[in-house]
Amino acid sequence: MANPEPVVLKTSEGDVVHILDPNERRRLALAQIDEAPFGWYHVRACIVAGVGFFTDAYDLFVVSLLTIMLGIVFWPQAKGKMPTSADTAIKVSTSAGTVIGQVGFGALADWVGRKRMYGIELIVMIVATLGQALSSASPAESIVGLIIFWRVVMGVGKTYKSS
Repeated sequence: MANPEPVVLKTSEGDVVHILDPNERRRLALAQIDEAPFGWYHVRACIVAGVGFFTDAYDLFVVSLLTIMLGIVFWPQAKGKMPTSADTAIKVSTSAGTVIGQVGFGALADWVGRKRMYGIELIVMIVATLGQALSSASPAESIVGLIIFWRVVMGVGKTYKSS
């Protein structure tokens, strides 16, 4: 005897609900995407996914240019070469912040919901990017310390992958 087709209940938006088997739910959701005619929704999804990956890679790999520029501006006596400890600390700080964010925001996402946490993480990342861009050295603060701080905050906000 063959298994009968599962009962598919859809909301007004076409979402599949009340299917307990996650594999069947995933299969039906992907079938809806496959059957949908190509349109702006598909273009928007590709752009959003592409921008997310671009910003993720950009702020990780631009740090090499950042440390070169900081070395030229703030360490002219060393022929534009930053001290190794400062260079390494700036480059590692985003990864350290990512670990902190995954643990903290992962637990919060279970509590308040992944969708809401995605928005909060995005706001944190935007604020951290602006903080880095507006950082400036002063007699009271080190530019290296400010950049490390904002890159840790950016790392905390980079945990959108948990969403």
